[in-house]
Amino acid sequence: MSDRTPPLHLLRVFDVAGRTGSFKQAANELHVTPSAVSHQIKTLEEHLGFPVFRRLNRSLALTDAGKALHQTVHLQLTGLREGVSRVVRRYGEHSIRVHILPFMATEIVIPNLHHFQTAHPEIQLRIETSLTLNEIDLGDVDMGVRFGMGNWGGMASEKLLDVEVTPLCSPAFQKDHHLHTLDDLHQQTLINIPYEQDAWGRWAEQAGMQPLESKRQLTLDSYISNLSAAEQGLGVALGLYPLSLPWLKSGRLIKPFSLHIPIPEGYHLVYRPEDAERPDIKAFRKWMVQLFQDLKKQSDEWLSSEAY
Repeated sequence: MSDRTPPLHLLRVFDVAGRTGSFKQAANELHVTPSAVSHQIKTLEEHLGFPVFRRLNRSLALTDAGKALHQTVHLQLTGLREGVSRVVRRYGEHSIRVHILPFMATEIVIPNLHHFQTAHPEIQLRIETSLTLNEIDLGDVDMGVRFGMGNWGGMASEKLLDVEVTPLCSPAFQKDHHLHTLDDLHQQTLINIPYEQDAWGRWAEQAGMQPLESKRQLTLDSYISNLSAAEQGLGVALGLYPLSLPWLKSGRLIKPFSLHIPIPEGYHLVYRPEDAERPDIKAFRKWMVQLFQDLKKQSDEWLSSEAY
């Protein structure tokens, strides 16, 4: 049986044309002329033996065969690009792409990043801070920080930080709303953790309290938004300690109560097992682990000073 697989360059042109729905837009993206794109699509169709586009008056539309082919081609080309990128990063120059949750990146990692750069000037680092990270695999990212129990399929992981939960608010909010005992949380505005449906209910139960009767509840899309809302006096937020230590030390927020409740979830650094011995991955892992050990030490010292 003869091999009907078209040349890769034709499939790449088809992928872009199918995605954009326009030979002109595909030409702009590929830095060629529209006639060149049209010619290569025609060559592809001759190779396949069936049309992949319907040429309309002023637009293009994929045929049924074209839709089926484009789905396969796009998936495989994306996987090819990601796979080649991983190999280049692994065996080429030292370069790491790391996904870090926005609050952690802004408040903990980036303020200390100059130490890593000084120690490892040969490593090129790219930090991404989107709110989500694929729970199945890392995609084209080399490492990621995740919040959870520490089990992510076949990926390797190292715990960075255990977490305790405590209410946080602005100094003015505590004064204005007379927050002195846990019962004073009733009839307050409670700011919800975005990825936990009943975080306040869970916290109250662990604190030995009756379910909280809030005045109202406020839900925002990120942890940094939660703390910002609390700083603006919009309510009481559940703080993840010691991640929130910089805001407490600066006085932007306070802990109205001394109660800290440990939770089983924590922050973990995840990476592919086959990358465990990469020198750049090992260097960044070691630095991250030390960074959060230092944060834990600072938080213990700060709590001790608070007690006196």
